[in-house]
Amino acid sequence: MFKLIVSDMDGTLLNKDKKVTEATKEAIKKLESHGARFTIATGRIYPAAKLYSDDLGIHTPLICCNGAVIIDPKTNEVLYGRHISKEIGCQVLDICERYGVYYHLYDKNTIYSDRMERVIAYFTEFSKDLPEDYKINTKIVSDTRALFEETTIYKIGMYYDNSETALEMRKALEVIPGASCFKSMDTMFDVLAEHTNKGTALQMLCNMLNLSLPEVVAFGDNENDLEMLQSAGYGVAMANAEDFVKDVADHIADSNEEDGVRLALEKLFKMV
Repeated sequence: MFKLIVSDMDGTLLNKDKKVTEATKEAIKKLESHGARFTIATGRIYPAAKLYSDDLGIHTPLICCNGAVIIDPKTNEVLYGRHISKEIGCQVLDICERYGVYYHLYDKNTIYSDRMERVIAYFTEFSKDLPEDYKINTKIVSDTRALFEETTIYKIGMYYDNSETALEMRKALEVIPGASCFKSMDTMFDVLAEHTNKGTALQMLCNMLNLSLPEVVAFGDNENDLEMLQSAGYGVAMANAEDFVKDVADHIADSNEEDGVRLALEKLFKMV
C-alpha cells in the first residue's frame, strides 16, 4: 500500500503553462481518502513551491532546492538542510565566471545574482503581483562570494547556451571535492553539497513521517529526479522524460501535457 506520493513540478506536475489542471487537483484531494498523502520535490526555491502547495492543500513537508532543504509549509520551518560551504561555492562561481555563464544562488527565500537576467529576472517579474506570503525575494549583489558568509546558500544554478561549453563546464564542476552537479532543465546545471539530491531528501522525509521508501510513489522527468525515482518503491517517469530517466522507472506515465500524474494516480489508487 502506497502512503506517500512525491512529485517533481516542472515538466511533471505542471503543464507548459506552469499550471496544475483542475482534474489533477481533484485526484490529489482524493488521495487522503485512500490513505495517502501528497507532496512536492522540486528544484524551485521554497516560496515558488509553497505557492502551489497551498493551492493544492498540501500539509506534508516540501522538498525544495533539489533536495537541499525540507520545509514545513504550515510553519515555514526548515526541518532539514544541507548548505554549500564558502570553499565549494567560490570554486563553483570561479568556473561560472571562467565560462561567462549566468548563475544564481538560493537561500530559503531569496534568489541572488550579479545581474538581472534569466531566473532572477523571471521571478522578479513573476512575484510583483503576488501576495506577500508567496513573493520570491530577488536581489542583485556585487559580491556573490560574500553571500556564503552572510546567509545559508542551498543551491547554485547556472545556464548555458552552448553544448560544447556545457560539457567542458560540467567536467570542471564535477571534480570539485564536496560538490554534486546535475542537469535540472535542458540548459541548466545545479550544484549542491555532496550527496545531496531528491533521493537523499526523500529518505529524510520518510524518516520524519515514519514511513519506508517502499511505501512511496515518485514522479519525475529529468536528471535531478533520478535518485528519487530509484529510491521510491514505485518510480514513475513522464512520457516527456529523458530516456535515461525512463530507464530507471517502474512505469512510464503520459506526458505532463496529458495529465500524466493524474492518470497514473487514478490507476494506482483505483479512483475510477
